Amino acid sequence: MTHDPAVASTPETRMRFTRREFWRGAWSAWAIFMIILTSGLVATGIIQSGYPWGDALSSVLLFLVYGIPFGGLVSLLVMLAGSPLAWGLGRLLAATDHIVVHLLAFAGLGAGIGAAVVGTGIIGQPPAPYVAVVSIACALAVAGGWYGTFRRSRREEWPRHVA
Repeated sequence: MTHDPAVASTPETRMRFTRREFWRGAWSAWAIFMIILTSGLVATGIIQSGYPWGDALSSVLLFLVYGIPFGGLVSLLVMLAGSPLAWGLGRLLAATDHIVVHLLAFAGLGAGIGAAVVGTGIIGQPPAPYVAVVSIACALAVAGGWYGTFRRSRREEWPRHVA
């Protein structure tokens, strides 16, 4: 959040973030999504192992070899394309210092973007449970990216002095 000593903190700017903080949050959200994606691919590989995919190790490797590059590229493009929405949402919420409001708003943005990506068909037409899983993963990633950046910026602004 804004911690330039030359700029007075007002209610309208208390929760405003810098460009550096914004991109830190965007990349954090992408990294969190990739961790969730990798976990999901491993779990799916184990669950769907057997004929015709082979044993669990083969199935997991198959899912990871194809899923990580494709999912990483798609999620990177989605992160870049969705960044203006997150920037705008952050600016709208700059005067709101209730953390829960920010978390819910950014989780909602992530869920909406996840549902929109699934709706475009870019990842195929998965069954309804997978749509929910993608939306939840995106919600957790975007809210987690915001929260991690928020905590880090607060630590930079008000460091703990240990004697």
